[in-house]
Amino acid sequence: MSDAIWYCTRQRAGPLVKECRALRPRLSAEDTREDHRAKQEILRYSHSAVCRSQADRLELRLAHFGYEGSHYTLTFDDEHLPKDFAGVRRVLRAYQARCKRWRHDEPYDWIYAIEGKHGDHRWHVHQILRDSDFSPAEVRYLWRQGEVDDEPVLRKEGGYRRLAEYLNKESSDGFWIPIGRHPWSCSRSLSQRVSPPERWRDESGVIEIPGDVMWARRGQRENDFGAYYYGSYIKAKNSSLI
Repeated sequence: MSDAIWYCTRQRAGPLVKECRALRPRLSAEDTREDHRAKQEILRYSHSAVCRSQADRLELRLAHFGYEGSHYTLTFDDEHLPKDFAGVRRVLRAYQARCKRWRHDEPYDWIYAIEGKHGDHRWHVHQILRDSDFSPAEVRYLWRQGEVDDEPVLRKEGGYRRLAEYLNKESSDGFWIPIGRHPWSCSRSLSQRVSPPERWRDESGVIEIPGDVMWARRGQRENDFGAYYYGSYIKAKNSSLI
């Protein structure tokens, strides 16, 4: 593969770096059905770049909270438990209005997801906030419908990916979550922070991951016609890479 051209994509968000490199096969009218299927498998992944799924998109947004994001689970007590999704939305809008007034209308980044199907089948809200914007005590004061649990967004055992996949687990069904609703929402300011990916061509399919990182993962798919490699890592907080 010394003369092969690899199509490369790199995405950066906060301390997160994601990269993929693809050796794309060419489809031919002379391909057998098996050859066509094998080539399409590589082509499907090679076009995914680093932001294909909802989990990929959420991972990039979570990374912009850096090392100071907190994940809050906002639950309802019996007195305040809404009857349906629309009721949860009304409560959430009122809560977000209180948060905005608390910050004297200064903008802040946020992510939230409404869930109700799993666990004990009670409505609850997941919210991501930056520690410098809201402390856990402030969130508990502003949420007046029940209990509040908190934990760090970033963990060494799963990076931002762990939470991104967790918040995408509950799909719409038309009963609990209306069909067509996204599993999560975020502030416009947070989406605007996600920069376009870098794209280039290279003679090598090697993805370099530095040694001084707090989390990393690799993966690959390859066959006789092509290959798709990907890797991602999170720079350590005190790393010289930052």
